Amino acid sequence: MQRMSSVQVMREVKDNIFKSGMTHYLTRSLLFPMTLLFIMTAAIAANPDNQQNVFYTLDFEKNDYAMSDVSRHFFTTFPHDDPTEGDVIYDRKKWRDKNLIQLKKEGLLLSVKEREGDRFFDSVRLTSKSFYNLSDDASAILFVFKGSLPSTNGVWPAWWLNGSRQKEWLYQDADFQLTDAKLDKFSGVGHFYNTPSAVNPTDWPAAGEIDIIETINGHNKIHNTLHTCPQMYDSTWNNDNEVKNCANGVPGDPNAGCSGTAYDVDAPEGTFAAIWKRNSIAFFYWQPGADVRAAGGPLSLNPNPESWTNEHLKNTVHLLKTEAKCDETLHEKWQCDSCKDSRNFELENMKMIFNITLCGKWAGAKFDDTDNAIQNCRDYILGEGRGKIDSQNIKIEYLSVSRLSGSGS
Repeated sequence: MQRMSSVQVMREVKDNIFKSGMTHYLTRSLLFPMTLLFIMTAAIAANPDNQQNVFYTLDFEKNDYAMSDVSRHFFTTFPHDDPTEGDVIYDRKKWRDKNLIQLKKEGLLLSVKEREGDRFFDSVRLTSKSFYNLSDDASAILFVFKGSLPSTNGVWPAWWLNGSRQKEWLYQDADFQLTDAKLDKFSGVGHFYNTPSAVNPTDWPAAGEIDIIETINGHNKIHNTLHTCPQMYDSTWNNDNEVKNCANGVPGDPNAGCSGTAYDVDAPEGTFAAIWKRNSIAFFYWQPGADVRAAGGPLSLNPNPESWTNEHLKNTVHLLKTEAKCDETLHEKWQCDSCKDSRNFELENMKMIFNITLCGKWAGAKFDDTDNAIQNCRDYILGEGRGKIDSQNIKIEYLSVSRLSGSGS
């Protein structure tokens, strides 16, 4: 396919990736030439076929990449404590093992490593530098991942999208550069809930969250979940006519959101995809060995969801207008504070995230059926489970983000 000119690349960036205000920031910033050059280079390098609708593709099965290719698209550090209260350190400035992220022939490996004499483990959290928004030119966005996630007691891996409206998230900071080194200044400074950065929004869930893959404790069940402010959406899942609000309620799990039907897999590996539209989000899965590169398949040059069979569609959430308000008798006060400016249909500025945490609010709370589940989980990962967890990894074989034109709502 014909190589895009620099003007076309600029248009792709301006119209499709940075709709939310990034364009305004770039055009007024003194860093505009350097930042735009960075983005143009990344777009060309990551999309060798230069498909018009592809934001980028990283195909580790077919291409030899350097770590610089990964760093063009992702921050590889999270210099904050874990928002899910897991027993991990994502901060590269504090890592004891510098080989948590490795490029091998079979893909990109994101690992968990034990820290001798420490209750924490080193772990990896990748956050995309681009953020995504629906628009007239991108009425549907397709996210595709092929690879595997760890599956054992105490482990909670995820692939998800998270949004924010904060200036730090949107790079509206005159001296910010898209590098891990710039994030290092946050190392050891403040807690996740009061220290906003380009990888850490403190207004969650003001712009929403879409969980494409979550699984815990080796259960090999894949969960699809949506987190929003109360006034953003009601929803129905899989046409069951049960209307659910996607906010987090009180009492109960502070991260409940609304979910589809968890589906069983032999192991959390294969090809996963999500299609985000204004009025719906659909989640798909193909087992390892499926011909996902066939014409119209999720890894093909021109994915065609119309050709995907029902066996691959696992959950669909239809997004509905809501009359709900944030109410501190029904919702956490912090959530109402974060949500005060949110309105209907406002999933915005979504960045892609991969991470592995241990125990924490969900995997820890569900570790067993006792009242002491979280502590039991921590005892396990530091005791008999330590060797099983050390070197567990997410393997990314293929990753792409593209727009699906003419896909309706």
